[in-house]
Amino acid sequence: MSHNFLDIRPGQDRSNLWRNVVGLIVGIVGLGVVVLWTTSPRWLSASFLTQKKTIEFPVAGFRGGITGGDIVVLPPIVVQPKLIGELPPESDFTAQAIFVKDEETGIVLYAKNSYTPHPIASITKLMSSLVLLEKQPDWSATTTVIGADSLDSHMYAGDVYTLEQLWNTALIGSSNKAILSLAHAIDWPNEAFVERMNQKARELGMADTSFTDPTGLDDTDISTASDIAMLLRESLKQEKMRETVLKSEYTLTNLGQKDHHLWSTNWLLLGWIPNHFEKVLGGKTGYIPASGYNFTVALRDERGHTILVVVLGADTHEARFVEARDIAEAVFSSYRWPDDVSLDDVGTTPPLL
Repeated sequence: MSHNFLDIRPGQDRSNLWRNVVGLIVGIVGLGVVVLWTTSPRWLSASFLTQKKTIEFPVAGFRGGITGGDIVVLPPIVVQPKLIGELPPESDFTAQAIFVKDEETGIVLYAKNSYTPHPIASITKLMSSLVLLEKQPDWSATTTVIGADSLDSHMYAGDVYTLEQLWNTALIGSSNKAILSLAHAIDWPNEAFVERMNQKARELGMADTSFTDPTGLDDTDISTASDIAMLLRESLKQEKMRETVLKSEYTLTNLGQKDHHLWSTNWLLLGWIPNHFEKVLGGKTGYIPASGYNFTVALRDERGHTILVVVLGADTHEARFVEARDIAEAVFSSYRWPDDVSLDDVGTTPPLL
């Protein structure tokens, strides 16, 4: 005789009804799971339940199927340079702060007082130049030089030059009047220009940096060696800046006046400080009495590794270049990058990861 699970007799407890219903549902679901598991379809296999895979679902109107389902994007694997030698002690350098970073991975390779605030002098012009590039000026347009003649000897107030000429003079010869005249030429008040410099610094993550003028002559243009490495990296991303800071010399021509020849202030680029780097990728100097001798530069070795070097507060003009060279050479020789495996190493020395 058949039995109706839902049949309720007079006086029967209704809770029995719900227990029957729940039991029936659980039984049906359990039976379904057993059947599916024993047939082991790919999309319910144990391997699938422990991994995210791409599943193909048939689509009406198509032969075969399309790819769908979850896509797992793994984070990039950063393989760091490995220290295999010994780096020089901080006492070997006169600079108050030194910082060396691997350009590709961002790994710090050497640091001395790298987070200590320090006046940066004309390194400030890197940030001024980034702000100028944002305005996309007409480089063929002309403007009149402003600024006291005591600021530098490259040009005189009242001279007329193209913005391109001023740009080259500011970054190659580190002319204060040139950068002031460029900032004035884009019709921004000085206060607004400096505010944009500070805003740009915050955008780049330069948390310990503040600017008060576009030239770097103020000792209140403050940054750290760590922040300057960020500034240099961003500067060298800009094609126009990269091309300009790689020029070893420049001739400033003005109608009716004698040509003025400028050499780059970067003595590593000029080779006036002997070095064996594969390439000097550009940099910037800075000096005021309050800062001592500053220098930042990007350097590449023969294997293609690029490092960012910052030297702040060296004792002498020449020392900033010598100390930048010496710490860079020490880093290149004391670290081994993952791709530094020659054919001679194969089968004898495993690559260092």
